[in-house]
Amino acid sequence: MDESKEFRLQGAPVSEGIAIGISFFITPQTDDVIPEFSIRSNQVDDEILRYRGALSACKIELGYLKQNLEKEGSQEAIDIIETHLQMLEDPLITEHVEEKIRSVRRNIESVFSAVIREYEKKFAKMKDEFFQQRLIDILDLSKRILSHLGEKNKINFADIPLSSIVFAKELIPSHTAAIQASRVSAFVTQSGGGNSHAALIARAKGIPYVSSIDVDLFQSVQGRCIIVDGQTGEIIVNPDTATLEKYKEIKTRLKTSYQLLQQDVHHVTETVDGYLVHVLANVGNLTDLDEMHNYRPEGIGLFRSEYLFLDKHTLFISEEEQYAAYCELITKSLDLFVVIRVFDVGGDKNPNLFFEHEKEANPVLGCRGIRFLLRHPNIFRTQLRAIMRASGDADVRLLLPLVSDIHELLEAKRIINEVQDELVEQGIVKRRNYPVGCMIEVPSVVFICDAIAKESDFLSIGTNDLVQYTLGIDRSNPSMSDFCYPAHPSVIRMIKMVVMEARKQNKPVTICGEIASNPIFIPLLLGLGVNEFSCSPRYIPFVKRAIRNTVLLEAYELAQRILQMSSPTEISKTLVAAYSESLPANKIKGLSFSSKTIVETALQPGV
Repeated sequence: MDESKEFRLQGAPVSEGIAIGISFFITPQTDDVIPEFSIRSNQVDDEILRYRGALSACKIELGYLKQNLEKEGSQEAIDIIETHLQMLEDPLITEHVEEKIRSVRRNIESVFSAVIREYEKKFAKMKDEFFQQRLIDILDLSKRILSHLGEKNKINFADIPLSSIVFAKELIPSHTAAIQASRVSAFVTQSGGGNSHAALIARAKGIPYVSSIDVDLFQSVQGRCIIVDGQTGEIIVNPDTATLEKYKEIKTRLKTSYQLLQQDVHHVTETVDGYLVHVLANVGNLTDLDEMHNYRPEGIGLFRSEYLFLDKHTLFISEEEQYAAYCELITKSLDLFVVIRVFDVGGDKNPNLFFEHEKEANPVLGCRGIRFLLRHPNIFRTQLRAIMRASGDADVRLLLPLVSDIHELLEAKRIINEVQDELVEQGIVKRRNYPVGCMIEVPSVVFICDAIAKESDFLSIGTNDLVQYTLGIDRSNPSMSDFCYPAHPSVIRMIKMVVMEARKQNKPVTICGEIASNPIFIPLLLGLGVNEFSCSPRYIPFVKRAIRNTVLLEAYELAQRILQMSSPTEISKTLVAAYSESLPANKIKGLSFSSKTIVETALQPGV
């Protein structure tokens, strides 16, 4: 690398945005040699007290960090810190380690390190991404505990200079949680993907993040000016004057664009020719609800109920605990209707998380979604009781995940009716009709969608899984992303089939997968007959603008042309051209640039 000239490297975008700042390196801390020695029986209690003191110091430190994060409003970061606080109460960390000290009579550092190594070996054998993330949490917390047992040096994130571009081999949760967005402009790492805790925290804080970069190449440019393009994944070192001015303008336009979009979210969402469209919100946790209302959704189109309890490592959650959570959900929804997807576990959310279960060779094709709930009806019934008790007179609807057969739908409805009958007989709830919907995520149910629509009150198309199962691609496998085309003609034709059959039965259809948040797809989906979109709250302004820029008749003609196409590449180019033409010529530059950014990036494979 020529240190005096502009130099560019291509990485993988993880969190969007543009950052301009000075490089700052977080070098991996070399592990100190852990002292190992025997202790006398009369020293055991002293070692245990020393260990408890280290745990107490960690709690105080994490509590202080949590208070600072609450001021920033970084909920994802707060969730990670709360997980670490809960882990400090785990018998693995407390009772097991103390018992080990008493039995082996060795110093606490060696005993604790040995316990962690045992679990590291156990978790390393598990290929599931969830367990890999849990391992990162355990190792992260263990370093914090050891730091309070010894004299290890710790990174002081308060000393990071303003406008720093942080380079690291890997970001662990405590790094990203501790870093203030006001001081750090961007993250650049060698490893780490879009589903990691670090990525979630970066997006929550609005910090651009690019991974898959060999950070060793940048060691010689410590303190140099760096541009991080979170839209494309490009890293620019020593930008010349022209490049620097270009990205300063881009950064300003992006900020202006989003501010202008947010100003319009309260307007009625309809096409240019007056076709009313409903935009709903996908919600993953209760804290999302507060921010969600800023974007004025018309309802909650997808509440992922399993995310309420995944951090507890069990679905054997008491009815009362679930009841309290759903009461809070309904209260915070402020009279909006709520579609609660019942527990969707399995696949990437492995049932092994909850109890002993035979390991599956391919969990994505195994016991997941409604299959899991029908195989474990006690879990299903407990959840239904809690939802029905909490719902009262609120507009609460039930959504069944990964239905692949009419029998699954009928059996689930039978259990739902039985649970309601029990609650009515017990005088706990009044009889009412809970609308029951099906997730359309596998090809088998698409081809019997006429029968599914007849037995359902509504349908929700989950395009993420529909793409995965239609194309035979594991969407969690990064090496397969080049083959995962959301614009594949088979997927588009399936959406059309579902919409047509649902209309015959007068049943509503919602799109709730990733393409529902991609403005490029909005005209096509409108032309296919979709009039309900459910997406993450932060994307609602983009979706609403795309709808308002669309003429329904033109969208219908676009859909008819695309339905005749057989190439994903041809479809992508056609969508890009159609979206570009839909932008009014008198739009402010910032908006035009934002649309251009979406056009250039949103249709890449895997998006």
